[in-house]
Amino acid sequence: MLGELLSKILLLLFGYAMPAFECFKTVETRPNDAHLLRFWCQYWIIVAMVIAFESLISWMPMYGEIKLAFFVYLWYPKTKGSDVVYDTFVRPVVMQYEPNIEQRLLHLRAKSGQLLTFYVKNFADKGTAFFMDVLRYVVSDKPEGSNAEQRNKKSGWNPFATKRRPPSPPPQESIFDNPDAAVIAEALRATIGAQPRRAQNGKHY
Repeated sequence: MLGELLSKILLLLFGYAMPAFECFKTVETRPNDAHLLRFWCQYWIIVAMVIAFESLISWMPMYGEIKLAFFVYLWYPKTKGSDVVYDTFVRPVVMQYEPNIEQRLLHLRAKSGQLLTFYVKNFADKGTAFFMDVLRYVVSDKPEGSNAEQRNKKSGWNPFATKRRPPSPPPQESIFDNPDAAVIAEALRATIGAQPRRAQNGKHY
């Protein structure tokens, strides 16, 4: 991560900032130097082509380092690779396909107004709709129980889930519901001679 960030910073400095400043100085101080002006035009043409095809070649290992070294090679005074790359690769290819490229660019230029209008209109409509949605969300009241629902979600509790109850034991028949059992109980009570206790309030136990 640190190496990638350092490569981007160095590319920004030595691939764009410094060449742009040197090109600016050439335009302002040496406007009649056709060779130097041509050199910097070649440099920016090559840079633009690299950026245009970057999505096809950015998968290469150490692409950032290679791109930085290539840009420095293009403008470095001792190498001046812009002349070599332009005359060897760029100029022959562009000259070969120049009529087709120019025709396509003219077609795009003619449609650029419609494309720009379509883009601005759609962006404005979507932006307005998005802003209104955000505004409605801000001014709307939160539904009651939202905090409770969030707590329930965190705790895993579901109010619609059926609560499990322990299985009820099989019904047991009371001995006094059975007439025979009641008769036997009275007989045993009479045999033992147990007398029911009388409470202070007059109720039997």
